Amino acid sequence: MIGVFLIVFGLLLGAGQIFNQAAIAGSALFLALGIVLLIVGLRDRSDFALYAGVFVIALALSDLLHNTSVIAGPGWGPLFLGIGVLAVSGTRALSSHRLGIGLAVGALLAMWGGTDIASYYSNFSTDRLVGPVLLVILGLYVVTRSWSGRRR
Repeated sequence: MIGVFLIVFGLLLGAGQIFNQAAIAGSALFLALGIVLLIVGLRDRSDFALYAGVFVIALALSDLLHNTSVIAGPGWGPLFLGIGVLAVSGTRALSSHRLGIGLAVGALLAMWGGTDIASYYSNFSTDRLVGPVLLVILGLYVVTRSWSGRRR
């Protein structure tokens, strides 16, 4: 069964390099796979399946929307991935009442994608802002860390 899947998958990927419709179908297939992984992760309470589903959905959705000319420019994959990681990590943080590293990773991915998109549409290089933004994030971390230490 896995061999048949690999054959069909390889043919679909090869056709996607030649025909735009096949690329759209391949992205839709991956989007469906990601949704299945997300459902399995929710059903089984598996963090691995949840994050894998978010990863596959984010990249497939970005590719699908780009191939259908709904969106243009770079940065959509990291933006969608960051939003997905923030959603999963946020729900996990609400249930466990503690912040995880996933929130920081999701925020950084979303900011990375957002700055790429903003740079593409505004013709303004956002690369100059990386240093100041990282300093602000570090400062926010230090301030919130010291506040949480005082409450104990």
